Amino acid sequence: MTMNTGSKTAISLSIAALLGLSLTCNVNAAQTHGKARTDKQIQACVAEIGLHADYDQASRVVHRVESLEQRNLVEMKIGIETTVFLKDDGSEREYRASCVTDTMGNLVKFHWL
Repeated sequence: MTMNTGSKTAISLSIAALLGLSLTCNVNAAQTHGKARTDKQIQACVAEIGLHADYDQASRVVHRVESLEQRNLVEMKIGIETTVFLKDDGSEREYRASCVTDTMGNLVKFHWL
């Protein structure tokens, strides 16, 4: 049995397309996993800021991630600026913190800047 050139080309293109789709799915899954891991680490840092910052009389609190630095395979250093807007006089308090977290989102180190 012999296949004609057109069938071989169609099969080759189909296999290449399927391989391309599977690689795209793997890249997207890795990016989603990395984002979820980073979100967990940021949340751990924000939670620690909440234990130290003065939120008394706050009408709104805004946390802004200033930096993310992968220190090694396990630890990430996160810089966060926190602004606490006060409801009475419209003034605000500002805090800057640096956290180091592990891949599971556990806090390793916390430091006010």
